[in-house]
Amino acid sequence: MSQEKHDPIPMTASGFEALKAELAELRARRPALVEEVAAARSQGDLSENFAYHDARQHLGMLDGRIQTIENTLGRAQVVEEAGANGAVRIGSRVAVRDEFGEATYEIVGPTEGNMSRGLISIASPLGSALVDRRAGDTVTFTTPAGERQATIVSVS
Repeated sequence: MSQEKHDPIPMTASGFEALKAELAELRARRPALVEEVAAARSQGDLSENFAYHDARQHLGMLDGRIQTIENTLGRAQVVEEAGANGAVRIGSRVAVRDEFGEATYEIVGPTEGNMSRGLISIASPLGSALVDRRAGDTVTFTTPAGERQATIVSVS
């Protein structure tokens, strides 16, 4: 699922709120990093000043993350359609069974996926195969290890 630069990004309300909280935390950290860059700069020769280069790198990474979050929030489209008519949608909790057993996931937008927390993106192979399907359906999806199948046990 490819996103154009200005296309809306579907996401859950909780994902939207988590991004807003992360943005506030990053903005609060930025002044301290700016001070760190200034303090390191005042130490003299910049060509061999590793503290300066390190502080600049951290500030650049922080600024990049801030820009990414601002862009995502600006394009975010909060979706509140979990389990519409029993079909899998963003926000649905889906139990699936495959050759490894049964697992439950929450279907989330393309920027929210986090398998360790049970959040599966609609842009992932399994997530995209599950969208619009119902309990009892078997889906086929492609992974780096080859094609796999999973059966939807329940949707809520």
